[in-house]
Parts: sequence; C-alpha cells; structure tokens
Amino acid sequence: MLNSHPRQVIAARNKLNEAFSLPMPPNQRLAVKEELAKLSKEWLFGPAAFAGDPLCDSYTVQPGDLLEVIGRRNKVPYEVLMQINNIPRPQSLQAGKTIKIIKGPFHAKVYRSTFTLDLYLQDMYVRSFKVGLGRTGYETPTGLWRVQEGGKLVAPTWTDPDTQRVYKSTDPDYPLGSRWIALDGIDGEAKGRTGFAIHGTKEPEQIGTAGSRGCIRMFNGEAILVYNMLFPLYSKVEVLD
Repeated sequence: MLNSHPRQVIAARNKLNEAFSLPMPPNQRLAVKEELAKLSKEWLFGPAAFAGDPLCDSYTVQPGDLLEVIGRRNKVPYEVLMQINNIPRPQSLQAGKTIKIIKGPFHAKVYRSTFTLDLYLQDMYVRSFKVGLGRTGYETPTGLWRVQEGGKLVAPTWTDPDTQRVYKSTDPDYPLGSRWIALDGIDGEAKGRTGFAIHGTKEPEQIGTAGSRGCIRMFNGEAILVYNMLFPLYSKVEVLD
C-alpha cells in the first residue's frame, strides 16, 4: 500500500505549498493553486499512501476496529476514508486489510470578494470551490468558525426564519440541497454567532453570487465532498473579505 513512487509528487507539493504562502501576483497564485489541486488527486484522493508523506499513511486494520473510530483518531470523517479506500459501507472494513488513512483535520478559508472556498488538509492547500454567500443586509460574517458538534446533517428538516415555513427533504422545493454543515462562531465578527452553515442548494445559478441569508452555499456534489472532510470541533472555517 505504501508507495515509494513518486516521491517527487510530495516534494513538488511541499515546494508549491510553501510558495503559496508568499505574496505573488493573482495569475501566478491561480497557477500554483491549479498545480496543487492536480497533485492532490494523487497524494490525497488516490488509493496509495506515498512514502515520506506526513499527511497520509497506511494502516493495517486490527480485529474489532471501526472505521468511525479510525477516522476520529485522525480527526477526519470516516466518509472520506470510505471514499479513498473504495469501501462501500463502514461495516465492510476487514481485519488484516491495509487501508490508507489521512491525518487531519481539514480546514477551509472562504473569501467574500471572490466567492471562493479554499480547502486545506492541516496547512496544505488541496483545492478550491466556488460558493454563494450572504446578500446585502445578510452578509456572511467574517471571522473564525468551527464545525459544530453534531451539526453535520444529511438534508435536515429546516424552518425558513422569514416565513416560518417548515421544509422537509422530500419537498420538491427543498432549499438546502444535499448536506448541512452547521458552524459556530469563535472569533472576530463571527464570535458567538450560530445559525450559519455550509450547505448545498436547489439554486445552483446563485453559486458565485450574494444571494443567501448568510450561509455558504455550494453545488450539491461539492457540498458532499466537503461534508466528507470537515470534522466537528477540530475543523475551522475562516471567512475573509
């Protein structure tokens, strides 16, 4: 499972990520992000753990191991371990099998000026997503948030705070899409604030615009991907101008 090829992937990733933290023109920064995103398909989303990578490793499943516990121990959701190891159900984990693990947590940075969410594993840039943000009067608060304990839900029932209408996931006009990741504000303008979340949407045309009541909207497939990576309490979301 531990793959010595290619060591250059890890070396290139580390060098690019170091450069990413330095001031550079926007077009150059975009090019670095694109290269880092390409590399993540190999070192992160690929099935093999590369030798010498401090962010991913191989693990031999022990009798009695649970995928959820393995994920919790590494501060990542078990869903991302299922994804990268092609495990169809958590109960399919087999003792004696070697799997790839990820050493979390994942974090996110959201930029209001560009409607962009950048995803990181620890301090390593992974990839970017286009998002929708709060409209005028309901601007998404800047500051630091963390993923709420117990706040990750699949298509939860939701009450519109403006109309008090209760939406269920089976409603044809259900607005929250595929996933809900509740956030707790812990610093800056966000401190002490709740009721905000990263979630999917039934209005994909509003991604990249200011149209929500402050929540961070994502395309439904991408909301699932981010849901599978952010871990309650440990994963932070920083909203910046």
